[in-house]
Amino acid sequence: MKLMDIHGGEEITAAPTRGQRRRERTRGRIVDAAERLMRERGVESVTIQDITEAADVGHGTFYVHFDSKADVLRPLIERLGQRIHERVDRETRGDPDPALRLATGIRIAVRSIAADPIWNWHVFRSGTPYRQLAEGMGTPPVRDMQRGVAGGRFQVTDLRATWSFIDGALIGVLTALNQGVLGEEAAEVTAELVLRSLGVAPEEAARLARTPLDLS
Repeated sequence: MKLMDIHGGEEITAAPTRGQRRRERTRGRIVDAAERLMRERGVESVTIQDITEAADVGHGTFYVHFDSKADVLRPLIERLGQRIHERVDRETRGDPDPALRLATGIRIAVRSIAADPIWNWHVFRSGTPYRQLAEGMGTPPVRDMQRGVAGGRFQVTDLRATWSFIDGALIGVLTALNQGVLGEEAAEVTAELVLRSLGVAPEEAARLARTPLDLS
């Protein structure tokens, strides 16, 4: 909760109340239970009853936090997206180069989404793939792109059109991976081609797209 500081006039964040902390814990248990069950059984086979039993909450409590089973996927996908961003930070080890960060993010995202049944369902089964992919990835890749454009690292004349192109490329690659028609280097090739489309020299794009990653 944010309040106004009566002395400085600036916003300060108030500590959450006991009730707010309890609600957040309950919400977290529901999301944890949903993720565990959906990984074990698949998204479509899991019911609200399954989730409430696994989380040890009543139906009424579930609907205090969520309107439907699909609604539970929002914080879950945000969580999965955050894991990708945290891994990008670890892999790049604080390197601020937006080209390296974007290439690393693309490689990690392609592999993570292709291998994760919840991500796959969210992107391909729950709505328009472009919107669902962007919703899950959040703002960090956009910030890297904006920094690259502002600093002259990327040569972009229309940022919105460029993002539409990148989204389309990722959806196309993920679709082909699902169909088994691409090889193990699909993520690297995708990252390289995206960097080249942004004006990064071919040799450098190839190098950045193959910077060693911890794939364990």
